Amino acid sequence: MTPSDDTFTRATSTVADFDSPFYAEERQRDVWNEASAVGFQSMLWGGLGLACAMTWIGGEPQVGWAMGLLALIAAASWLTVIHANRLGVTGRENVRLNRPRTYLFAALYLSTLVGMVVRSDVEVSPSSIAGLVVGVALVLVGIVVAGRRNQSGD
Repeated sequence: MTPSDDTFTRATSTVADFDSPFYAEERQRDVWNEASAVGFQSMLWGGLGLACAMTWIGGEPQVGWAMGLLALIAAASWLTVIHANRLGVTGRENVRLNRPRTYLFAALYLSTLVGMVVRSDVEVSPSSIAGLVVGVALVLVGIVVAGRRNQSGD
């Protein structure tokens, strides 16, 4: 089965209207791809900033909506990654994760999660906090290991 025969790829191509004559001209396609990246990044960062503000400023009544917003952002992000992967692009080619924007994103996301816990009046046990710390530490170790593998070309 070729990637174009894949049901998911056909569905995403239909949603994105890739058969449009608009995509036939190379410059238009390149400009549109760059504009789409700007829009996607704006949605990603704006949505995360809004979710964080909703939890900290709006409090408990907004926590559910903030979770829904994060779920929407996650779904759009995963659809982007899955579509690219099915066409042979990982998105990690020549990418450095050790950048200020990566840390800013992680801090904003973590702040949103902390805001959800603090502002939703949920009782958090010490063991849950310890589990969170261990989980975050393991993720960070994984990121460092993956980064080193990427640098060494393994």
